[in-house]
Amino acid sequence: MKSVDPGILPHSTCFSFTPPDVARELLFYPTWCGHYYCNDNYFIRRQSYPPLLLVFVRQGSFHFEYQGQARTAKKGDVVLIDCQAPHYYQAENGLEFLYLHIDGSNAHDICRHIIETQGWLLGRDTNMLIGKQLYDMVQFYDQGGIDTPFDSSMRIYRLFELLMAPTAQEREIGGPIEDAIQYIRGHVGKSVTLDELAGVAKLSPFYFSHCFKRQTGFSPMEYVINTRIEQAKVLLLRTTRSIEEIAYAVGYASSGSLINLFVKRVGVSPGQYRRERQTGA
Repeated sequence: MKSVDPGILPHSTCFSFTPPDVARELLFYPTWCGHYYCNDNYFIRRQSYPPLLLVFVRQGSFHFEYQGQARTAKKGDVVLIDCQAPHYYQAENGLEFLYLHIDGSNAHDICRHIIETQGWLLGRDTNMLIGKQLYDMVQFYDQGGIDTPFDSSMRIYRLFELLMAPTAQEREIGGPIEDAIQYIRGHVGKSVTLDELAGVAKLSPFYFSHCFKRQTGFSPMEYVINTRIEQAKVLLLRTTRSIEEIAYAVGYASSGSLINLFVKRVGVSPGQYRRERQTGA
C-alpha cells in the first residue's frame, strides 16, 4: 500500500497488520512496516503512540527528538524508540529509510533495556544486518508473502537479537571477561574487589564494569554475590556444615551476613532452603 503522509514520495511502500489474539497475548508482532523515500515535508510529532519504532537509514539524514535529546541519524544508523513517550522526527530531502513498528510480549521492556545500555541512536557493527532484515521483510510483504503469527514474532526476535548482540570490541574482550569470571569462581571464599577483577581482565574498572554487565547481565560485584549464593546452595544440600561454617566458606565474616543476602536473593533462609530440599517439600 502507499502512504498518504505529506513528504512521502510515490515509489515508497508500507504495510499495516492486525495481530490475532494469540499474538497480542503471547508474541511479538508488527503493526506497520515500510520502505520510505522522503522530502523535508515528512515529519511526525506525537505525545504517545502504542508501539516501538525501529528505523534503519539507507540514505540521507533523519532528525529525531526523544528523551530530551535532539539527534540526527545518518546512512547506516539504527534508531530504536518507544513511541509511548513524546517523540518527533523529520526528514531532510533525499532521505530513504526502512522502518518497523513493534508491539507485544515484553517488547517495551526489551526496548527500555537496550536504550538504557546503548542509547536510542545506534551505530553498531550489526546495523547492516538489521537493515537487511528490515529490507527482506518489506520485500517479502511487497511480493505478497503471508506470515503466521509465529513467523512474524521470530522476525522481530531476530531483530532484537541483533540489537542486543555484543559489539565487535566486546567480543574481542570476551576472553578477559571470561578470565575474570573464572577468577571469581576460584576465589569464592575470599574478598574480591572491582579493581582486582579489572586487573585480571587488564581493563580500566569503568570499562570492565560496562563490558561485564553487557556480557553477563550483572555488574561484577553482583556476579560475585550470586556466585557465593550458588556455592552456598551446594554446600547446604551436599554437606552437613553449619550455616556459620558455610558463611565463612563463601566469603562472609558472619552467618548473619549470609542469611540476610540469602533471604534477599532466594526468598527463604539458608536453613529453610536446606530443610525444604532435603525433605522434598
